Amino acid sequence: MDVTKKISFEELMKVDNVRKHILKYVVRFSDIENLAKTCKCLCLLISGDSIGRDIMWLEIYQTLTVKCKQGLKNVSQVPILERVDIFKDESNRKILEEGSRYYGETIIMENQTSFFIKLDVGTYDHEEHVSLVQKIAEEFMLNHQLRDDVETLYFGNKCSIQERSLLIECISYMNYDSVKRIILPVDILRNCKCLHNRNVWVRDIFAGFPNLNEVIFDVPLVDRRKRGSFGNGSTITYIIKSLAKKRNGTIIFRNVHPCDDDLIIKVKKIYALCNHHGAKIKFELFSWLSDAREKSVHIKNPGNAPFSINNLVTLYELVFFNSNHFLKCVENFHIYENLEVLNIVLCFCNISDDTKSTCMLDFERYSFKSCRKLKKVQLCFFENEECCECTEEILENQFLFMGSLMPNTVEILEIIGDHKCLSMSSSITDKLNEYMPNIKMLKFYYGAIKDSDCLSTFKNLEIFIARGNPIVKIPKTVKLFVIDSSCLDSDGNENVDNQIVRKYSEKFLKYLRVSKGGCIFFNDITQWRKYKRVVQEYLY
Repeated sequence: MDVTKKISFEELMKVDNVRKHILKYVVRFSDIENLAKTCKCLCLLISGDSIGRDIMWLEIYQTLTVKCKQGLKNVSQVPILERVDIFKDESNRKILEEGSRYYGETIIMENQTSFFIKLDVGTYDHEEHVSLVQKIAEEFMLNHQLRDDVETLYFGNKCSIQERSLLIECISYMNYDSVKRIILPVDILRNCKCLHNRNVWVRDIFAGFPNLNEVIFDVPLVDRRKRGSFGNGSTITYIIKSLAKKRNGTIIFRNVHPCDDDLIIKVKKIYALCNHHGAKIKFELFSWLSDAREKSVHIKNPGNAPFSINNLVTLYELVFFNSNHFLKCVENFHIYENLEVLNIVLCFCNISDDTKSTCMLDFERYSFKSCRKLKKVQLCFFENEECCECTEEILENQFLFMGSLMPNTVEILEIIGDHKCLSMSSSITDKLNEYMPNIKMLKFYYGAIKDSDCLSTFKNLEIFIARGNPIVKIPKTVKLFVIDSSCLDSDGNENVDNQIVRKYSEKFLKYLRVSKGGCIFFNDITQWRKYKRVVQEYLY
């Protein structure tokens, strides 16, 4: 035997016992994915291996408190960084330390890091302001391997006059290659004193975010009809000019109420700014349809607007507490030609037969079928006092009726409810598939599955997410199967998850056991990053 012969890594990995032993020490699926992508041979070998890991969910947030030190003499002569204390929330550090020590896969919830700052530093001159901003930006830097691929930064400040300016400047000193979207409170758009300084105005606020393409302004649900004060418009102009340099740079106003007249009136100016600089603008609407006090569920265009504001709407969330507004709302939905996501929450038990008949006699007028770009629909059914006499048959008829109103373009369907009568059967899935034949992803939460083979009717189904411990046959088309068992008794979670793994691990060779309860199953390790994003967005 020639003991001097060199053996390549590829040849070594072809030996089953050696490969399986090596893979035991590759803790994260993302690393196994990278290994599988190095060559076709390794991809083929690893694809046939059964690999399981535990998974830990991390909620990442960072709170900074900046306040003046007490008891200082001649405060004005003390440099700003020597007269303030900066306190970090220790819980965030502990979360990261625990995640670093965890032997398994770690996933950041929503792939998002949240920042909060509490500022109480009194007055200071501009030179001091720059050093303070740079110090706070340094404290906000991610600089941790667990957050290397974070795609969303959320800033949850209330935005006082001082905080607005500081936050705008802090962002301009940050550098995150992976971040694709930044979420800001809408109040940041009020006048910022820092923009009076030319050195700040000429600085590119998003220069440190090469992959950024979305800036979302979060409109708070409380007093949301009273928002929209943008001062002299300098802040929104500053943000749009910088965002327009990004590929598909888009600003999004989230949770906008259609009767928020102050905000809607300013849309004409914002649209013109976006159009001039080459950025895009989108609206995400939110309406609580609780009583007759609602003036309208739809936006009225400002006078002489050269475009339809309704064409900017890509998401609409409607909450119904009774059926009084249902016909009026559905009748006008044809105006949302670019609607992509529709969330409907029904907090009552039954839609009247007269309402159903009116819709079914004229689907062109009373349905969502004219929304030809609609891809994602969420239907939520929640109990209230009127639901005490609701039966399984009534609830089944209700969400089948809702399904009948949808266009055949829908690819993602979520059915969620806390009602004891919510269930899924073959007769239901047959009708849903008739209405929405292109469903690729189905999420079914808090309901019972009555027929184990009810999913077979969905011929294009690739992803199925369920809650509890469902007894269900998984179609061959399904590539990702996720079970959330966190709702079960914590004492029995481990046993339930072990049962689930034994049941589905023959069909799916790659699986993860979630620390909070649940399992994630798939086969194609080279698609793990894609599946991970789905899990981050839809599991909790």
